[in-house]
Amino acid sequence: MTKLGKPLAVGILLGILVGATSQGAAVSLPELTARVQSISRTEREALLIKGAKEEKEVMFYGTTPVTQVAVLRKAFNARYPFVELKHFYGVRQVILNKAVSEFRSGANLADVLMTDVSYGSLFIKEGISHPFTTPDAKRYVRGSYDENGQWYTMYMLTMALMYNKNMVKPSDVPRSYQDLLDPKWKGKMIFDPEAAYVMAAMEHAWGKEKARDYLMRLAKQDLIFSRGSAITTQLVAAGEQPIAVLVNGETTAEVRDKGAPIGFSLLAPKIIKPNGLFVAKKAPHPYAALLFTDWVLSEEGQKVLAVELGKGVAMKGLPVKYKEFQVEPDYVVAAEFGNQLKQYMTEFQKILGYSGG
Repeated sequence: MTKLGKPLAVGILLGILVGATSQGAAVSLPELTARVQSISRTEREALLIKGAKEEKEVMFYGTTPVTQVAVLRKAFNARYPFVELKHFYGVRQVILNKAVSEFRSGANLADVLMTDVSYGSLFIKEGISHPFTTPDAKRYVRGSYDENGQWYTMYMLTMALMYNKNMVKPSDVPRSYQDLLDPKWKGKMIFDPEAAYVMAAMEHAWGKEKARDYLMRLAKQDLIFSRGSAITTQLVAAGEQPIAVLVNGETTAEVRDKGAPIGFSLLAPKIIKPNGLFVAKKAPHPYAALLFTDWVLSEEGQKVLAVELGKGVAMKGLPVKYKEFQVEPDYVVAAEFGNQLKQYMTEFQKILGYSGG
């Protein structure tokens, strides 16, 4: 082949593969994922860029806070300025409800979805997500992605107790779950009523009987229920309550860095939650969806998450911002927990005396 022949052949190949992208759903996400598996990394990126330039946007549903997605957007657009990264933010249950409702009604607005892997397992059960590949998968630690390609860890979060330093003396900071049973904390602790994973972690560490007995005693402490780390962090930072039992450590540390008077304590069993990245089977922008996931899961994207945003990442060999949360976990909230989520949630909320709202 001549020097001019090879580029021409690649150009013809990309033209055939992209086809009539501008006419809407000319290529489905499943079709595209099958195509990109058989070409080189360079050809894959060129193909996705060509299609994404015509799609012009990607819709990301995720539990990542808006301010942090803004950082991601800036870095992503520095590499790919022709794709508008749109974002719908919500707590995990909101993301699930919206995705399921839209899928069942045929709305199909989401391209990429992100939430706790345990919750995200519903995307697989409902047929909302579709397996995909990414060029850097081999750089991820084992267990941080689905062997069948249904999800990959975008980042990991370490669960921590958070307290207001102006309201809790250093000597009074809880260092164990048993410390939370002290009468002085009654009516002063914020607790996530959807954190059923903590019951699974306690059962794993202590046994079922001891774990549930503990939670029944904790429930008598007049817990203040609040869902989502973002709102809970605001309440504790503002001095509304002195303690939040379970927050996303790395995310909340960013608020501390901005001057909020908050501190952390890691209670055993130590819990880590992988946040999984899924792609929607009926993504309206399949080229942009895969271009975005490839970038987020690349070294460049993971460095933004690890260094600029302080997330825990599963890619090997990257530096981290918050070393205090780099711990050996006692329990990882994995997809297996997701298969039992409904049962755990029902029993967990019954023990807590939580009826919704």
